[in-house]
Amino acid sequence: MSKHTSDIFQNPTELKLDKLSFCPTNAKGLQEWLSGVSILQLGTSSKSLFNALLEVSELKCQEMLRFDLIQILHPTLDNILASLEKHFANQSLITTDRNDQIIELAMLLRSHFAKIYIDIARRSHQQLSQQKFSIFSFGHKKSLQTARMASNYYALQQLSMLLYQQQMLYSTPIPGQWLAAHQLIECAVQHNFYQSNLNQLLGTQHPLSTIAQAYSQLILLDIFNTNQIRPAEIQGLFLCSFDWAKLVQILPKETTLSRYIVDAEKDHPPVFNTRQPDHFHASIFISTQDLLEHLTETQTKNAQYLSKNEKLFLTPALHFHIHNLLTNNTERRHERYEYSAQINICFSLAAAHFYLSKGKTLQETLDLEANYSLHNESSFINSMESNMQASLSNAKALDREAKQIHSAEVLDISVNGYRIKWTGETPAQLKTGEFILVQENAQSQWRGGVIRWIKQSAEKSLELGLEILTQDMFPCAAHVRTDRNTHNYQPALLVQTSQLDQIATTLILPGSNLFREKQTIHLRLGKEELKVYLTKAQLITQSFIRFEYELLNDQQESTVKDFIHKQINEIKNHDLWEALK
Repeated sequence: MSKHTSDIFQNPTELKLDKLSFCPTNAKGLQEWLSGVSILQLGTSSKSLFNALLEVSELKCQEMLRFDLIQILHPTLDNILASLEKHFANQSLITTDRNDQIIELAMLLRSHFAKIYIDIARRSHQQLSQQKFSIFSFGHKKSLQTARMASNYYALQQLSMLLYQQQMLYSTPIPGQWLAAHQLIECAVQHNFYQSNLNQLLGTQHPLSTIAQAYSQLILLDIFNTNQIRPAEIQGLFLCSFDWAKLVQILPKETTLSRYIVDAEKDHPPVFNTRQPDHFHASIFISTQDLLEHLTETQTKNAQYLSKNEKLFLTPALHFHIHNLLTNNTERRHERYEYSAQINICFSLAAAHFYLSKGKTLQETLDLEANYSLHNESSFINSMESNMQASLSNAKALDREAKQIHSAEVLDISVNGYRIKWTGETPAQLKTGEFILVQENAQSQWRGGVIRWIKQSAEKSLELGLEILTQDMFPCAAHVRTDRNTHNYQPALLVQTSQLDQIATTLILPGSNLFREKQTIHLRLGKEELKVYLTKAQLITQSFIRFEYELLNDQQESTVKDFIHKQINEIKNHDLWEALK
């Protein structure tokens, strides 16, 4: 099992076995052997299946027989891989040695699983191109064409599963992985079987019925997963991609809607369709316009045709992420510069509120003066209970781990962010889309930002991309009034940014389902409470939403300005670290 995968997609598998060592070399013999393999003993069964997979791939036999043999193993291999993947799905990003071994085994199995189908597709195509078939060998030719088409489809299916597995681990594709996928689709396009219905041909019921759709799914996984989403969203994207792949067009010629392009001779995912260097020869063109229109339609009030997976997984944060990718040119704009330093960092909006409030909990900052005379006894008790629960949940949310300030090594910087290295244990809040506070040293001011992306790096370390959003932010609280006696206050930040001498004020609110566009909420600034109308969401992540807003009473603008002015003065006169001594 220790065979390395780095060159697995580069070289064809050498055929060196005359027969299988563990059973008769035919479909019946393999089926009988498989019935004796117990999937419950995961270690033994995965070892046996891995060996069987390797032997079938190295067998000197007709490609149709190899296809039949791997098809017999296919369902059990799927089950074994699903069991292995459960061991590391949603685990800490930096794993234990045992988990590393399980991950390596799953990667090896999935890679060799894809490779055997790639080999069958290539060899079948080679034989069809080089052999001359007589009238009497028509059946043999037809069988080879079926093997080429079906193995092409299954190879792309397994490459999608491999990429999904890599994305769940925030790791990178194996060398040759993309090149293999591009060569498969190019062969299918050139010989015009990329839109043939595999379910009709094989009598199967796959959700994706053509090679074009299988390739589209692979493309979507790459386009949408820019290392910027969490494992739950990665899973949701994967499940939704079965619906969305049918709305993507794969074409051999460019059209006005070709948003992405592929050079099938390069081991590289699709690129945005802009001017490319002379050595880039685009041969596959991808349009996502129909998908964009569908996703835009899902946000309207009359959207009746959301699939089951879209209803479950298409959260506001995920929709914002995808819509942004399909409408904007998201290529990197700012150059990075080498920079060596240590920075302090803490995670979550709740922790940011705590530190910016000089070590006070949310309840302590509200400055509430309960007016008991307004309530009868029962409503007063209800109010007290709900406030107690809010206080308890607030205290629970901000335990010692949540408040911890971590130190990280800066690798380089750009105009609006850092690339940092993370080693050691990962806290629960270290996730993409998480609000963060960043500080270059204990004397400097906190700045607010977001974890943009995460990638697996060298042994037991991660790389994180941090974007700085603001330096001027002021802790406040917000709530949506559900009834007179319940005030479920949430931590919030009032943010000021300057652009071209224009000062803009926005709100950062928790990314729960409480807050949304075109909604009136109550904003508490110290002892003052204002009604504001949330107009447009500038940024939506899984952790927080940044809103543009309007005051319902314009005359309260001075209250906001006074609050900000008071906060700025307090920051100047107070060392934030004093609160923690």
